[in-house]
Amino acid sequence: MKELDEDGLVVRPNKTRLKRELADLQSLVMEIIALGPGDRARLHLDDKFLEGVALAAKMKPSTGRNRQVKYLVKLLQKQDLDQVRHWFETRNSKHAEENRHFHALEQWRDRLVEEGDAALGEFLEQFPQTDRQQLRALIRGAVKEKSTGKPAGAGRKLFRMLRENSVES
Repeated sequence: MKELDEDGLVVRPNKTRLKRELADLQSLVMEIIALGPGDRARLHLDDKFLEGVALAAKMKPSTGRNRQVKYLVKLLQKQDLDQVRHWFETRNSKHAEENRHFHALEQWRDRLVEEGDAALGEFLEQFPQTDRQQLRALIRGAVKEKSTGKPAGAGRKLFRMLRENSVES
């Protein structure tokens, strides 16, 4: 049955909104295709859709794959997508948090190598469980590597130690 306005006239759907929704669904399908089989199973989508996704994942980019994606969009329109969108949001926020933590550790490593004892004091205030002697030895090694232009073996060890100590807190 068609939707009517207050005057009894048929309301035509907004084409721009419909196209935007289809484009959003298509990008969601592409994200689902990019997932591994284990992650796809966690989405709790119907079997017919998941079989189509597995088929599209095996296909090389072509017109056939484009048709398959359009078919998957059509199937996805019939499903409740709140859980799927929530799963992607949670996954993306977890990745973003991991990236922020990684960059903070890189900044600590760079500060420890550049600033020395001043940055070391701040780091030890924030992470008191850290082995001070081992940390100083790794910092000296990283500074020496940087000044001589050697590969960053001590710098990597320093980063590993920072990562281990920041996780424990």
